Amino acid sequence: MSLSNIFERRVRGFRVVELVCLSLLIALVMGVYLAKTFAGRERAQIASVEQQIVDEKVRVRLLKAEVAYLEQPRRIEQLATSLQLAPIKPEHETTEDALIDVARRAPVAHAPAPPEAAAAGAAAAAEAPEATPDDYPAPQPPSGEVQR
Repeated sequence: MSLSNIFERRVRGFRVVELVCLSLLIALVMGVYLAKTFAGRERAQIASVEQQIVDEKVRVRLLKAEVAYLEQPRRIEQLATSLQLAPIKPEHETTEDALIDVARRAPVAHAPAPPEAAAAGAAAAAEAPEATPDDYPAPQPPSGEVQR
């Protein structure tokens, strides 16, 4: 079989070379079509993500504006005076490390509840989950010893 025979051989009236080229052309067209379809999907996803980024930037800007409003010294001062708050006394200041000791020394004060509230509290306690060990205060040191 010679090379010229491939170009001259016919199958059902078509040359073999024409059939091979036609099949290659169809494969290339389908490949380009699939590539454009996938690229269109990717483009839509990219646009969606970009829109989400823009929305989040707007939300961040709004939250920063809200924080700036909430942190205004004049507003905080007005709230403090309306709630009758005063500056912390120096003897009540502590460090982060000493907070656990302060919590252990602090007595747990429970005021007696009025009878109506006690009845409502009993009904709520019946529906409430059981108390965990974290709900109870730490044991107090003997009266002669003071924790530091």
